[in-house]
Amino acid sequence: MTMKCIRWAGLAAAAVLTAALAGCGTPKVSVVHAQKQMAPFVYEAPAHLEALHTLSVVPLVSGPIISDLPDIGTAVQAGQLLLQIDPAPYEAQRDEMAARIAAGTAQAAAPAPAADDSMEASLLRQGIITRAEYERLRARRGRAPAPAAAPQTDEASMIALQTAQKAVNDCTILAPISGIISQNYVADTKTAAAGQPALVIRQDSPVLASLQIPSEMDPILEQAKAGKTLTVTISDGSRTWYGELKPQPNPNGDAYTVYRVQADNPDGAMEIGKEYDVRIDSGRQVEGYVIPASAFIKDDMVEIVNEDDLIDVRTVTVASTLGEDRLVIGGLADGDRVVARPSEDLQLGMKVEVR
Repeated sequence: MTMKCIRWAGLAAAAVLTAALAGCGTPKVSVVHAQKQMAPFVYEAPAHLEALHTLSVVPLVSGPIISDLPDIGTAVQAGQLLLQIDPAPYEAQRDEMAARIAAGTAQAAAPAPAADDSMEASLLRQGIITRAEYERLRARRGRAPAPAAAPQTDEASMIALQTAQKAVNDCTILAPISGIISQNYVADTKTAAAGQPALVIRQDSPVLASLQIPSEMDPILEQAKAGKTLTVTISDGSRTWYGELKPQPNPNGDAYTVYRVQADNPDGAMEIGKEYDVRIDSGRQVEGYVIPASAFIKDDMVEIVNEDDLIDVRTVTVASTLGEDRLVIGGLADGDRVVARPSEDLQLGMKVEVR
């Protein structure tokens, strides 16, 4: 081969390589064209179960705990002893106050001294002389000072006694409800502090699961409930429980409404804190865009190809999951080209070629 031919062959190969590289710079993507349609509204999501009823046991007095403490997971019955705080300091206060009141009552019961009808007593009663002058005049005449009035058992003393007795009673803490001990805050110190939780009792039935559903679906769910087409279930894959859907107040008109699914758990088969699949089937059709789940780069985000064939990102509102698809009710418009299977190589603003 001559040098000229070799040179032309080299130029041709370079041209092919350049074309190949240019093709690599424009990725090809498959798209789904957004088109509104009617689809069933079925909402599915995982959720952790929590107890409907929990109660904190809060002591009203402070002191060392002298009884055994129930461990976490222990079943307790209403009225059962939970903990005993040492009552000795409060019993001492009660006994001292009772003794004072008894002494005052005995003194009050003593015979009253004879009435003083002397001249100086009359002057004292009229305010003409002071108590000190009255005592001096009595001393000059050889009379003993008048005894002070006996103390009376007043209302404040009785209240103090009742308060001390209540503190003694509050040292004994009984279970207010039946349930399971789910928290123990005093196991290490064995010291109770007034106003601070010591234990938490949990009831495992009913159970709750909390979900956030787009507020646009509120009317659909209300209609489904009124029309008795609503079905709510909790499942672990092998067993299913039926529940009741309860919307929580949304006075601020937030984009999502919190819903609680409540279900009875009489045999305790559903475990608090464990994740279960919650399914809400409205039995009704809604209008939206059915987009494959593979198109989502986040729970609420997809990539689209705009009119300039550039990659753009859209935040969307997903109403429900339909098998391998998702029903989008906000964030898309008719004709939007949604990337069916976005890859990590795609970047915002990147030029692409639609297959």
